[in-house]
Amino acid sequence: MRTQTALALLIIAGGCKKVDRDDRRNDSNVVSPVAVSTSPGATADSLHAESLTCGVTAATPITDDGIGDLRPGKTVSDIKRLCLVSSDSPQLGTEGQTERILVVEIGGETIQATVVDDRIFRLSVTTPAFTTRDSLGVDTPLRKIARMRGAQFAPGEDGVYGFVAAHCGLSFRFSLPLRPPAGGQWNVSTIDKDHGDAVVDRVLVRKCRG
Repeated sequence: MRTQTALALLIIAGGCKKVDRDDRRNDSNVVSPVAVSTSPGATADSLHAESLTCGVTAATPITDDGIGDLRPGKTVSDIKRLCLVSSDSPQLGTEGQTERILVVEIGGETIQATVVDDRIFRLSVTTPAFTTRDSLGVDTPLRKIARMRGAQFAPGEDGVYGFVAAHCGLSFRFSLPLRPPAGGQWNVSTIDKDHGDAVVDRVLVRKCRG
């Protein structure tokens, strides 16, 4: 009698399990197991890239030494350790010569760094996101540069460059004719009079010459 009772209970339990499996199979509300990502390397790479801030925040200015940790004189290996470098390749420079250029991503902006002998030689800033503490940078009008102490202007290979005494490591490029209409060199008064509304379109950063 006990054997028959146990057998009956096993048959009932088996039937209940079958019904439960059938119900779950037909239930559209049952959520399938979620696959867990097994690629921690991608996350680690993303976190590493985010950590390469180059020592720059939204308040970091352009100085005569550079921008944050991106400074002329530093080695390429130092920059790649501290900053997010998106490319390192030979490119045609402003003077028609091939130069080694690092493209550095800082705070969502792009800065180009020219390399000589495996060290940063010059930075080229073409974004108004970075300015000096006295608000000089891309989009600064020429008249502001012209009226600063020690202002000078000189033609370069690709435009006219302005210099001021307060920033020995910086030069401010303007897309202007290389010579005044009457020939000769630009001086502060004539360039201010003729092109005061022109704006800086590039800031070059080099080490101050001691």
